Amino acid sequence: MNAGLRANVGASLAAFVTWLAQHPIDGDHHYGASSVRYQVSRYCDYLHTNPWPGGDPLRDPRARDGAAGAYSVYLDTFNMPPATIGLVLASLDHFYVFLGLGRIAIARPPAMSLA
Repeated sequence: MNAGLRANVGASLAAFVTWLAQHPIDGDHHYGASSVRYQVSRYCDYLHTNPWPGGDPLRDPRARDGAAGAYSVYLDTFNMPPATIGLVLASLDHFYVFLGLGRIAIARPPAMSLA
């Protein structure tokens, strides 16, 4: 994939971190949204090192769902508990709402509150 066609992951993450301070996920605001910020940062690192071949996951909903689904499988390979993967996906939902793409549309493991 041509790197010039991809959204700027670093700039998107930086803008999200600023926005997140005003729009925290319930239960994460006590920690300055640090959990969400951390999880989204890890996902952006994943996107940077594993470019999604089916489009730009920061601009295209189908690519968003494919990349997020692949990331969920990636986390599972490290035996991350399903509830934790659910929390990661909730953080990514918040990121994608910020980007204007809406929530991820993939099968989800059981989610838990960030509280």
